[in-house]
Amino acid sequence: MTHLQTPNAPARRRTRRAGPPLVVALALVVAGPAAAQGVSSVNPNCPSNATKPLPPGTMPTAKVAPADAIARPGPFPDFGFMVSASEYHECWSDQPVFRLKTDYPSEKPEALPAFMEIDFRTDPQAYLMAVRDYAFAGNLPHWDPFQNAEARWYHLPWLHSATAAYPPNGGTEGFRGLIKEAPLSPGQLGPGQLGQDGGYSVYATTLVNEQAGWLLGRMWADPRNPDPRVTDARYGGGFPEGTVFAKLLFTDAPKGVDDLPFLENPLAWMAYITPDFWTGATREVTQVNLLQMDVAVRDSRAPVTQWVFGTFAYNGALNRENPFENLVPVGLMWGNDPDDTTNRTTPFPPTKTEPNPDLKETVIFESPDLPPQHLGWNGRLNGPADLNTTSCMSCHMAAQYPAVVSLVPDGAVPDGGPRPPTQGGSEAWMKWFQNIPAGSSMSESAYSTDFSFQVAIGLTNFFAARDAASEGMWAEEFELAPVPIQRGFAD
Repeated sequence: MTHLQTPNAPARRRTRRAGPPLVVALALVVAGPAAAQGVSSVNPNCPSNATKPLPPGTMPTAKVAPADAIARPGPFPDFGFMVSASEYHECWSDQPVFRLKTDYPSEKPEALPAFMEIDFRTDPQAYLMAVRDYAFAGNLPHWDPFQNAEARWYHLPWLHSATAAYPPNGGTEGFRGLIKEAPLSPGQLGPGQLGQDGGYSVYATTLVNEQAGWLLGRMWADPRNPDPRVTDARYGGGFPEGTVFAKLLFTDAPKGVDDLPFLENPLAWMAYITPDFWTGATREVTQVNLLQMDVAVRDSRAPVTQWVFGTFAYNGALNRENPFENLVPVGLMWGNDPDDTTNRTTPFPPTKTEPNPDLKETVIFESPDLPPQHLGWNGRLNGPADLNTTSCMSCHMAAQYPAVVSLVPDGAVPDGGPRPPTQGGSEAWMKWFQNIPAGSSMSESAYSTDFSFQVAIGLTNFFAARDAASEGMWAEEFELAPVPIQRGFAD
């Protein structure tokens, strides 16, 4: 680990005005397998669900690289798991190949997103929907920042590798850049989700705006020696005002007899994933369905934390023309309500959304369009892919490098049971439900990654890969006892 040191030169500035938010276009859902004739009759080397099988020996049509990609390859690998190049061209050439966008701005943007004119405390739903529109503008339907002609968005590096133990066989895949994130417990999504052996999985892909990109550019200015101080407030670090993270979360559920009405009419992608979360040793190309969208905004109007988190849940039963608009707002939170120690959870499977009116820093948007939600601990905000024993903010405030504090408190997993965790509300438990300032770490021994677990994972992956490449380790890595960045355990 790099020792804590004094940060270097201050950042440069320039003025840049972001374009107005705009919702655009129809979502591109995955194409089905060849229907006119069986895949095996076209190319016996292709899997049965191949979306564009070509006869063996066919020369594929060359693809023209976008202008932004001419200078590549860049300083970071694009992904860690993918079918072979020959299989891609023979069987999947109508599918995208993920490219990592890290041409971060060298100067700090001064213009704030227009949605920040809305006060999230007085009109939280308008704020959340405006953040959604801001993230959608130019990024639909492909969620590819290289194709965005309206605004500049970026990816986070070093999520391609997962040499650590969790998640098993993790890292980004090569079609959409989806990173394996978490398992789903039986019944977590609804009564019709019985689950499968090894568990369903959640995969996610994140875009960040110019404000976040500027800071990431400072962290990774030297791709061989990232600087974790730039997200830590003790060294003048932290994401700037107006930073936006926008994450899409997909799942391989439902399968077999499982039935989840809100995942009908899915927004579906093909992805190279493990057949289950815990036991799959190999990957295969499988359909994944949009389940959730999360956003995080650095907004100094949020007392103490200076972060605002929002969540949407997919409801395909709405069957709107633009499938992205089937994302229904769940709620908004800007603090952990640390004075509320009531120990209550909504057990799995969720059959009714039960907001907690006593909370002062979480708002849940009740609506007939919203599928039943389990929410987080005592009604705090969490989405369908998340635990019912935590909250968006209680997890993210534990983001740090190296990881020396658990992502969740002891007793938070296994989740979903008929009774709340026995530790819930205790002094030890409430350490995860305090409000800490932006850029602060739950441990003084570690760098804060300012509420971003993907930054923390990227740093962890980079230094693990550095050790592997050098066939050695550094004594500094043994100064602190690490904990895995995980929120679930195998049965």
